Amino acid sequence: MNILAIDTENNTWNKGAPFDRRFKNVCYSWADSSGSGAVKTSPDTLAELGERIRRADLLVGFNLKYDLHVLRKLGVEFGDKAVWDCQLGEFILSRQQWKYPDLATSCTNYGLPMKTGDEVSTYWNNGVQTEDIPWETLSSYAENDAVITLKLYEHQQKIMTPAQKRLARLQNMDLLILEEMEWNGLRYDHELCEQRAEEVTNEIQQITDQLSGIYPDVPINFNSGDDLSSFLYGGTVVEIRKEHIGFFKSGAKAGEPRYRNVEVPHQLPRLVTPLPRSELKKEGYYAVNKDTLLKLKPSKKTKAIIELIQQQVRYDTLLSKTYNGIRKANAEGNWERGWIHGQFNQCTVATGRLSSSNPNMQNIDGEALDLFISRYP
Repeated sequence: MNILAIDTENNTWNKGAPFDRRFKNVCYSWADSSGSGAVKTSPDTLAELGERIRRADLLVGFNLKYDLHVLRKLGVEFGDKAVWDCQLGEFILSRQQWKYPDLATSCTNYGLPMKTGDEVSTYWNNGVQTEDIPWETLSSYAENDAVITLKLYEHQQKIMTPAQKRLARLQNMDLLILEEMEWNGLRYDHELCEQRAEEVTNEIQQITDQLSGIYPDVPINFNSGDDLSSFLYGGTVVEIRKEHIGFFKSGAKAGEPRYRNVEVPHQLPRLVTPLPRSELKKEGYYAVNKDTLLKLKPSKKTKAIIELIQQQVRYDTLLSKTYNGIRKANAEGNWERGWIHGQFNQCTVATGRLSSSNPNMQNIDGEALDLFISRYP
């Protein structure tokens, strides 16, 4: 069986994120039974890499999904080639307890050859881009990564049980699908997203104005769990006022008024009875999360108030996690406008289930699904 370990070294914009528009690959490294090497990226060397992959029966890497993204960017085909991610293997061997295993610790744990690269890390920590690191230093680091990844794969094959190997093979088949999903991303209507964010913000403000009118002289922050608990269940809302205490006599502020903060407590009555066992560790305060609010049993008088608060919580979540969350992910990822490339994570949850992040593609609000533009007729 021809087993090929691969690794790529890229620039460090946004931690080397492959969908960042500033992304640049610098070199790749490889290791198999015939030897190993590190090669600067060029059309000729990419053709050589493509041929190595074509001849390989199995591609091995550490956090391999990332490197497969890089291969796609470089136009190197890997198709449905069988793959093995050693990071995923370590996660399985730890019984899903070790989140995001790293290559250095994995090798140390088994007494395998050490991961090198202190000098390369020093360059990166000092803001030196990967392409500006001396080639002798970078190539040695890159080649070593491929070599020890191959050795780690071989060790995993020795210590894994048959059941663990079967699970790993299935998970690696999933990895290929997830890589394609991340690569393709989702297209969304950025302008509509901005419009919805503005509309929801206005709705939140209207609800806040209505709730504030109940105690117009008390400055309640309805985004504060403490204030909301005091508003619903009775308690103290503390107002901070500025009290004039004189004037500065010297210095840059000479002649300007001086103030100090004074706490003014406002005692509010109970509007609704808290649920049993909903007390918080902070004495006198109760839970105000979404699930708790849905279970409250208000009176006819307070029902409308509870419904307003529930609606505000709903709008706050929709705004922060969806309308603002999608645009924030797009901006921070430096992706093409109108696209998101959420991550699907196999090495995070102890139960072994899939998770998603940046943004969480499993938690897109159903109310916002019309933001997304299908690319299928």
